[in-house]
Amino acid sequence: MTADPARSRLLDELWNRDHRYYELARQHVHATASSPGEYDFLRAHLPAAGDILEVGCGEGSNMEVLAAPGRRFVGCDLSALALRLARDASPADGARRFVRGEGEALPFADGTFCAVMGISLLEHLPHPEMVIAEMARVLAPDGTLLLLSPQYGGPLGASPCRRGGGAVRFLRRLLRAHLPRRGTEMGWERVAPSLLAGAAHGGDRDAVIEPELTGLVRCLSHLGLQPLVVTSGLEWATWLDSPGSLPQQLARAVCERLGRLGVRPYRNFGPLVAVAARRPRREP
Repeated sequence: MTADPARSRLLDELWNRDHRYYELARQHVHATASSPGEYDFLRAHLPAAGDILEVGCGEGSNMEVLAAPGRRFVGCDLSALALRLARDASPADGARRFVRGEGEALPFADGTFCAVMGISLLEHLPHPEMVIAEMARVLAPDGTLLLLSPQYGGPLGASPCRRGGGAVRFLRRLLRAHLPRRGTEMGWERVAPSLLAGAAHGGDRDAVIEPELTGLVRCLSHLGLQPLVVTSGLEWATWLDSPGSLPQQLARAVCERLGRLGVRPYRNFGPLVAVAARRPRREP
């Protein structure tokens, strides 16, 4: 496994041990999938049939809510406990199978899947560029890559694991969003998982990094993928549902208003990172 102390501790102390963690995850997925928004986005861009890989599949609940005749899912995860729970909850029709592996070295041949998805995955990756490159590698030509996670690296919010920053963080990220960005580095900021310090379950307290939309799009373009749909989720969600001080909520309200009017860069400031990208077919 690619070495990272925080991920190793999370695997040993949480992901391979705590059944409650996966019970809460399943409840959250089913509740979210029953409301308009994020899972409608996924359903709209998943192929109607074919072999689909989910990286970081956890207990398998995303496959449960996205299942359809003709779709054959393969789930890949580091956690033996998660995979056992996923297998136990899966039907015996062979439409879902599960493989243990790490995202930085997926155990599949090039071009295996017509779609690859990562849902609530990015914030748990200490090496996101490596994992996204692997997801692109196993994607077939004309296949679709789907990524959906909270946007903790934008100006209007932060991971529950973030300590401090406040107005300084907001101003720094707001300024950065208005400046031209060069290179292929995503520039996402690391955080320390607060669950490892004794925090209660809930709200991505096992996050290790803060995803940000524009950095992800640069990464995908560098890998030769064509973004089809890029959104920060302002169509479905708002930062105003998250706790915040009065000045923070006012800033959120103004920025989200501009974003919903399509004003750059504010349209990228929503609470989600949601991207559908295509791997082009190479010319002979």
